[in-house]
Amino acid sequence: MNCIIPFTKDVKFKSNIAEILSVSLEHDYTANETEVLGNFTISGEYKTHEVSVNKEHFEYVLPFSVNMTNKIDTNSVNFEVQDFTYEVIDNDTLRVNIEYSINADEIKEEEHLFKQVEEPTLDNLLDEIDREVEETKEEINEERDISDEAKDTILDSINSTEDGFVTYHIHEMKETDTVESICLKYNTSDAILGEYNDLSTLTLGDKIIIPEINE
Repeated sequence: MNCIIPFTKDVKFKSNIAEILSVSLEHDYTANETEVLGNFTISGEYKTHEVSVNKEHFEYVLPFSVNMTNKIDTNSVNFEVQDFTYEVIDNDTLRVNIEYSINADEIKEEEHLFKQVEEPTLDNLLDEIDREVEETKEEINEERDISDEAKDTILDSINSTEDGFVTYHIHEMKETDTVESICLKYNTSDAILGEYNDLSTLTLGDKIIIPEINE
């Protein structure tokens, strides 16, 4: 299943917002069979007065949760931010608009078929008891052979690989900016920029999304 979810949140500052100087977006999430939940972290710098040279730092955590319509395979979840914009409202509120997608495989419900049970014979019962005794012995031996290293491996396999996160920078186009200068400034490539922005129509004042992978 693949779904795109819009997310809008108004963040009220404790002081006046004259100008947003920089904004970064990070996210983390976890998933179970019926829900994906996590947090967006918005941070950056702003000025409280237009003529001020001082910069103020801000950081806010915005929780989110999505109830899935069908059960999903948690190992197949792919979470991506598709769009990120912001605007200042009433000089003290930052309105954040995020559009993100969740792609995951659905868990298929298995059909349970009732089979006719044959009448067991004495020989069949004895054979079944022997098999259960042998299986129990094998399980006991396997448990004894599990080393600390194997246990760590099991624990590692349980832990989700979703601890990594992506940082998104917002850059406002200036007269001197080019795609090459932006790539150099943020240590990225035009191919990555092209995945999140339409580079053919960039004009002065446009805001572009720049992803930075963190592990």
